[in-house]
Amino acid sequence: MGTLAKNKYKKYLFMKRSASLAPYLPETRKMSRESLWSLVDKYGHVIVKPVWGSRGRGVIQVSDLGNDNYAIHYENIETMKSGKEDTYQYIKMKIGDDSYMVQERITRPTINNRPFDMRVIVQRKKYSSRWVVTGRVIKVAGKNYIVSNNTRSNGKLLRFKKGIKRSSISHLSVTALKSRIDKVSLRSAKRLKVLFPGHRIYGLDVATDRHGRVFIIEANLYPAMSHFLKLKARKMYRRILRYKRS
Repeated sequence: MGTLAKNKYKKYLFMKRSASLAPYLPETRKMSRESLWSLVDKYGHVIVKPVWGSRGRGVIQVSDLGNDNYAIHYENIETMKSGKEDTYQYIKMKIGDDSYMVQERITRPTINNRPFDMRVIVQRKKYSSRWVVTGRVIKVAGKNYIVSNNTRSNGKLLRFKKGIKRSSISHLSVTALKSRIDKVSLRSAKRLKVLFPGHRIYGLDVATDRHGRVFIIEANLYPAMSHFLKLKARKMYRRILRYKRS
C-alpha cells in the first residue's frame, strides 16, 4: 500500500472515476499557476493543500476579492495581495517545492460563526464485505482558522446531532442529513476497497455546503482515534475498537 495510501491526489482521481461518487467530490487539480487561476476564476475561493499532508498542515485558502486583489489565509493569518503574479509568488514561497493540489472550496456551514466539517469512520470486520459507519464527529475550526483539525486550530469537537442543532443548518433534518452522509461515506469505502483490497477502516473528512449538500474532502486510511477520546464518546470509541479487532 505504502505511498499510495498517503497520496491524496491519487486517491481523489481514483474516486472521481466512479460515476456514483464523482458528484460528491470537490473539483481538484494538481497545483500549478494555470490550475490555480482556472479554479479561482471558476469558484472565487479555493483551497491549496499538500498532496502528502496530514492534520491540516500547510493548508492555504485563496479568495478573489475583485479588482485584482486576493486574500491568502494561512493558519490563523490572512494576507492581502494585489495582482495574480504577486499572489502566486507569495503562495509559492509558502509551499516551496512540495507537491500541492488546488481544490474548489466548499462553503461550509458554521457553529458560532466558525466553519465545521466532519470525520466519519467506516469499517468492516475481517471476514465480512459489509461496511458500517461506526463513528461520526463534528470538527469546528478554531478562532480565525479555516482548518477544522482540532489540535492545529484549537477547535472544538461535538457529537453529530448536537452540533447540527447548534449550527447554521439547524433547519435541516438531522436524520436525512445523517443518512446522506452515511450513504456517501459507505460508497467511498466500497470504491476504495478496489484500490486497497485488504484495508478495513477509513476516516473520511466530510463537509456539507450551506444547503446540506454532501462532499468528501478526503479519505484517510489511518484515522486518529483521538477525536472520540477527546469527545468522551466511549460507546463510539469502543465500537470502533471492536471492529478493528474482529
